[in-house]
Amino acid sequence: MLHAAQTLRATYPDKVKLTIAEGLPFEEYTKKMNGADIILDQLYSYTPSMNPLEAMSRGIICVGGGEPENYQILNEPTLRPIINVEPTYESCLHQLEQLINHPERIPKLKKQSIAYIVKHHDHKKIARQYEQFYLRLLQNC
Repeated sequence: MLHAAQTLRATYPDKVKLTIAEGLPFEEYTKKMNGADIILDQLYSYTPSMNPLEAMSRGIICVGGGEPENYQILNEPTLRPIINVEPTYESCLHQLEQLINHPERIPKLKKQSIAYIVKHHDHKKIARQYEQFYLRLLQNC
């Protein structure tokens, strides 16, 4: 994934800025994240991990695990903000290049990223789900 991003930075130097965030404290990491259009996530995942969920809440597009099963588990029929990639250089290169060559897609994906987080990962909604789960467990004791 990194190699594909580096290739595209060299191919499109006027369109691609690549920032690599490694070993940073969370506060510094989130500062670097702000202003980004895209975050590259895990290749071998069916769903986004915690960092992309944080990024998506800020309207940043996740490129990584967005398999159909992810959306099925959440019962999500319409929102598709995650750019799913296969764990190959070619897949990453192709999907990233599609975003570069079709920047008109970016605003819609950014809006969908925020909507996806609000709908499926809102902290208050999740807390209520845990509360309901534990209350059911207590009722069954």
